[in-house]
Amino acid sequence: MEYGFALPKTTDGEALIRFARAVEDLGFESVWMGDHIVLPSEETDQYPYTPDGRFVARPDDPQLDALVTLSYIASSTSRIDIGTTVAIVPYRNPILQAKMFATLDVLTQGRVVCGVGVGWLEKEFEALGASYPERGPVTDEYLRIFRRLWRDAEPEFHGEHYHFEGIYFAPKPVRDGHIPIWVGGHTRRAMRRAVNYGDAWHPTRQTPEFIAANLPYLRGYAEGVRRDPDEVTISLKRTLHFTDLGVEEGRSNRSNGALIASTGEIIEDVSACERIGIQQLTFDFRTPDVDDCIRTMEHFADSVAPRA
Repeated sequence: MEYGFALPKTTDGEALIRFARAVEDLGFESVWMGDHIVLPSEETDQYPYTPDGRFVARPDDPQLDALVTLSYIASSTSRIDIGTTVAIVPYRNPILQAKMFATLDVLTQGRVVCGVGVGWLEKEFEALGASYPERGPVTDEYLRIFRRLWRDAEPEFHGEHYHFEGIYFAPKPVRDGHIPIWVGGHTRRAMRRAVNYGDAWHPTRQTPEFIAANLPYLRGYAEGVRRDPDEVTISLKRTLHFTDLGVEEGRSNRSNGALIASTGEIIEDVSACERIGIQQLTFDFRTPDVDDCIRTMEHFADSVAPRA
């Protein structure tokens, strides 16, 4: 089992570096950041991971740019992978977006993971001039563009939403023109997208039981399109909180699938994830306090990872 941790919600750059170095020093594999550019001033009911559709972030929460922040973090680490969980693909021009990921991959000597999603917040699409109804097909097309730009010597593409030809694209990513694409989302369409265009299925806010119930569909679809299901890593992102550690929760628990339990229960949960076939777990936190986030990771490293 591999483990990654999402950056805490703070604009303190020194604290973020301290957190990322702790992830690396504790022997974990990756650090991650989500992607929001603006939030609506009025409360939304579209969030897919709470019963009432309300988003847990406040409208005025600062939203650092994911790739700029990960670039900042990367310069102070040397081993851990750095990834987006997830970049909302339709928000940005595909060539520019592919360039940003490739640049960071080259500068980090191949440590980038391109986590992607279609997005859910209609008001954010509206503010950015992106199509909310077409977000799924646009994402599929842009992922095909990423692959061609990263791989082909003289890439060209002619699709329904974007086309180009007669260009060079350099530098290429470090790993033979490849950056791992981890596809977020919990729907069957997301699973198909992961098989068709990705290297991992990376749902968020779901339970291990949900993953177990849906893995037969993913594997069956992969076999149907003649792809080895074992080529698709299974990853799950959830909130982590130890009820017996003394770390105070900073937000109410409204997200589905959150792992909020005692140390012993968390050991059992992580062991169950591995038995199901989940190969990677990414965690975020119920507290915005960076020191408490690091305490949580240290406890996980000492008391959970060796026993799960």
